[in-house]
Amino acid sequence: MRAHNLIPDEFTYGIVFEGLCNNNQVEEALSLFRVMGDNKLNSNIIVYSILIDGSSKIGKFDIARNLFSDLTVKGLQPNVWTYNVMISGFCREGLVSEAKELFFKMEKIGCSPDDVTYRVLLQGILKYVHHDMVEMILLEMEGKGFSLDASTVSMLLDHIKARSLDASLLKLIGKLVPKEEVDTPCFTV
Repeated sequence: MRAHNLIPDEFTYGIVFEGLCNNNQVEEALSLFRVMGDNKLNSNIIVYSILIDGSSKIGKFDIARNLFSDLTVKGLQPNVWTYNVMISGFCREGLVSEAKELFFKMEKIGCSPDDVTYRVLLQGILKYVHHDMVEMILLEMEGKGFSLDASTVSMLLDHIKARSLDASLLKLIGKLVPKEEVDTPCFTV
């Protein structure tokens, strides 16, 4: 690009970083990010989110956490995608308490969770048997008009079948399944 007097902008670099991360070349992406120094890239939440996600997915969650911490120093506000990436990373690492803490923090500062936030948190809670929040999350999802995806419904039903969740949740789960996906016999006791 530079040979043709074209200067890449933060969007171009974002695509490059995402491509590197998607091809398991996170170290190269991080190295390029560091080489870029203090410029527009260091103040772009999308670039940070890409690098946080890439680091987390390859098991370098310590790097993801450091990048997330840098956001405050740089005066950047995480968006819902950034929070989703971090909550997913915490859950992947088995740090469900930290995921729940970050979930409450994002709501407190005014960043509304989306369906991905709820799905990732619910799946982490179920995987690591932190059932204390399941009903509260389901009720909040219902109140905000969100629905459950098939894999989360399956996990919830497995936990009810194993008696690690109360069967009384079936009615609430039924309300959160999109109408076109409801298999009525599934939701009877």
